Parts: sequence; C-alpha cells; structure tokens
Amino acid sequence: FFPNFFVSIPGVLLIAIVSSVIIVFPTKLNGFGLYFLDLFISLMVAEACMSLVASLAPHYIIGIALAAGFFGFNMLCEGFFRVKHDIPDWLIWGYYQAFHTYTFRVFMWNEFKPIKRFDGPQFRDGDSVLRFYDMGDVVWWKDILVLLGWLVFFQISFALVLYFYHTGRR
Repeated sequence: FFPNFFVSIPGVLLIAIVSSVIIVFPTKLNGFGLYFLDLFISLMVAEACMSLVASLAPHYIIGIALAAGFFGFNMLCEGFFRVKHDIPDWLIWGYYQAFHTYTFRVFMWNEFKPIKRFDGPQFRDGDSVLRFYDMGDVVWWKDILVLLGWLVFFQISFALVLYFYHTGRR
C-alpha cells in the first residue's frame, strides 16, 4: 500500500498545482496556498478512497458505480446543495462523514473570511456568508486534520483489504 500511495503523490500534486493556478489567479480567489493545500489533500483522500473501492469491487464497472454513488451522496450532504441546518435530522450523519464537507468548509473559509465588505443587499461581509452556510465556526486547520484522518483511514483500510483478500490468505 505504501508504494501505491507514494507513486500517486507526484501526479496528484501536479493536478492540484495546475488546477489551483488555473482557478485561483484568473478568478482572483483569496489565498492560493490554503486553496492548493486543501485541494491537494482532498485529491489524495479521493485517490485513497478509490483505491479502497477498487480493491473491494469484483468488477471495474461496479467499482466505478459504487464510488460514484458514494461521492454523489457525499456531495449532496456537504453543505453546498443543502445548507447544514436544512439537512434532515435522520441524514445529518452524512454531513459529518463526508470528507467533502471539510474540503468545502476550508474552501469557503479561505474565500470569504478575509472579505470585510460586500456591496450587495443579502450579505454585509464574508462572515455573514459563512454564517448563512453554517460555517461561522470553521477552524481551517482542524478541518485539514480531519481530511488527513480520512486519508490515513482509507490508506490503512486499503492495506488491510490487500493483505487479507488479495494475497491468497483468506
């Protein structure tokens, strides 16, 4: 599992750098460094998640379908399509388990926290945007640590699946 993890780092790093440059500078988003870090770690978590799914799925197309469903559910619960306080109580667990939630929170904090004033009628400043999305309590480095925790979880799970199910020892 270590070789797979280390081999994926340069490719994911290149994707994160190119994507960050293409997105942050032309659109004049705030905070290139934190944007890049969040994107890189999120892509590493997604890569680890896909490695785990691929090791569990019996066929390629089934793995893609399962992963698409998992990622789709996570995107629905991350707080973008439905703000946290609008997610039903019986589904709020999806908000907390979705690693997309923590990625989105860091992106939102990075973009809106530095803004001191808007000219529009709905929001006065960046903090009011964060409060609207139930993100007034974001501590970006804690969310990055949660993402790193997901990365470790997926990598260890992947290693265990490889060890117990793909080595002839059942």
